[in-house]
Amino acid sequence: MAHSESTAQPQTLDTAAFLQQIKAFLRRGAESGLTLMEYLPEDKWLELKKIGLLLPFLKEQYGGRKTSQFEIQEVLRLMGHYGVPVTLRTGIEGALVLQPLQEFGSEAQIKLGLDLIFNGEGGGLGVTEPETSGSAIAREMQSYYEYIDDNTIYINACKYWQGNSQADFLLVAAKERKNGKLSKVIDLLLVPKKYITYEVLQSEGLRAVRYAVNKIDTQMPSEAVMKLSAGDAAGSLRAFQNIFVRSRLQLVGMTHGIMEYIVYCLGKFVRSEVKFVDYERREIERRYAVSQVLYDFTCKHVSPDAPVSHQLMEANIIKTLATEYTYAAAQMLQKLLGAKGFERGHVASNIAIDFRPFTIFEGPNDMLYAEIYDQFARATAAEKEQGIKIEKTQSLLARLQSDVRFSAVALPERSLPQDIADFLAQRSLGDAEAVQKVFIGKILAKLFTFIQAESDDAAAFLLNDVRKDMLDCAYCV
Repeated sequence: MAHSESTAQPQTLDTAAFLQQIKAFLRRGAESGLTLMEYLPEDKWLELKKIGLLLPFLKEQYGGRKTSQFEIQEVLRLMGHYGVPVTLRTGIEGALVLQPLQEFGSEAQIKLGLDLIFNGEGGGLGVTEPETSGSAIAREMQSYYEYIDDNTIYINACKYWQGNSQADFLLVAAKERKNGKLSKVIDLLLVPKKYITYEVLQSEGLRAVRYAVNKIDTQMPSEAVMKLSAGDAAGSLRAFQNIFVRSRLQLVGMTHGIMEYIVYCLGKFVRSEVKFVDYERREIERRYAVSQVLYDFTCKHVSPDAPVSHQLMEANIIKTLATEYTYAAAQMLQKLLGAKGFERGHVASNIAIDFRPFTIFEGPNDMLYAEIYDQFARATAAEKEQGIKIEKTQSLLARLQSDVRFSAVALPERSLPQDIADFLAQRSLGDAEAVQKVFIGKILAKLFTFIQAESDDAAAFLLNDVRKDMLDCAYCV
């Protein structure tokens, strides 16, 4: 992999120097007028990759850096300072392409993928389909491949709304078809651009990520197939799920960087001589403090080398709260700037428009809040191994107190106020109706964050939000 003469080999630098090299590149780009809020030219994107942007996602054996979740989060955070599209593109190529490629690819597939990523326009992950969108992918996915002979497969797939849709290749999720029937097992296919046609989607925001409808209807070499498991449907789904659990856990790197940029813009553009403006400023800063708690959790409790499927509840908590609070902060910033915040091309307008899909992509937040409730109400894999059963008659409070996912991260000074404890004690795990699950999921997500919050201001903000959710839960019956 070639590197600029003006920079040191990024693999050899310590963490501080490595991150400083990326910061310096971004700063020079900004000073020269490069607009990272819009489409980043491929030559500039390639320069960024060559100074090491994606190396924290890459294993040392393939020329990456020593494993560090902190470095992964930091590069995502740094890119978030320069625009939603560039940090999203970093996350797509790192978490949704590089990490699955290394985990499931053969040596030949990895070699091809790395060459296209580090010497070309990179890759994307094709999952969602126009007919079924994000619903029940395992059950409803219709993209398929079938063997023509040992060396050739036929692929029929239509994917849309994946980032990097026009890149050099896509990792395409599909099922094998045999005798006219689709398998329940999901595999990935490494499909170079020459086999793919695309129709550009005109999105409201995130134009720089270049979304499209991608169609594949062709024969190609069977070496494209990337098996996620040895024919075991349950194992395949766990492996497939692991991709998105890891992506959600790491997403807070993107959102935290964007949140920091919102706080920076707040100081740069917003005057604080009006009391309500000061109140709104504090509301943004409180959300930033919560974002810091979520960011710290991922840095401390996630490892690039370890499976993360057991952290599904935590991943959904991070995805929902990080995106909800960052989007709210973006809206407040835009409002505080008045008409200027609605001007096309202004950073506040760009952030508000570009960030909204984060609350929808990879699962709409309300759906994920309901899933948080369900994951909380079921025994974890570790509990099942110990023979522990979770009775539906158990109260929410009793479950919270026995759930190691909460107790393992709780600070001793964070105890539940009596009114919230009473709310949880009065409801059993089997009582919640479908809509109530959404609001209780919100409560659980915020309590999970509250018990880790070192900042009293962040803790008080979260408790205030929990009480609002308690009222909504009572009202929705």
